[in-house]
Amino acid sequence: MSFFGDGEALDLWLSRGRVLSVGAVPVIWVLLVFLVKEEGWHLAFLVGFLLPPAGALLGLRGHRDVRPGLTAAGVALAVGALPLTLWLAVLAGA
Repeated sequence: MSFFGDGEALDLWLSRGRVLSVGAVPVIWVLLVFLVKEEGWHLAFLVGFLLPPAGALLGLRGHRDVRPGLTAAGVALAVGALPLTLWLAVLAGA
């Protein structure tokens, strides 16, 4: 038995994961541009500019190939890039 039960739940997860991973890219980039204007450039911000597109690619690939694990990794990379970036910036500033 599958974790998702029927095909509708799997399709719903893949679609939402794709939208979340792709939609996180412009949101995080706009936030990072704002932070660069306010706080100045930190090398840690490079993580925030590179990880969300990688997560979006994984989310799109997981949706296309019907691989829920790949979609979950894409969502984790896209959404987890912002806290990781801010944490690294705090560590570098300390």
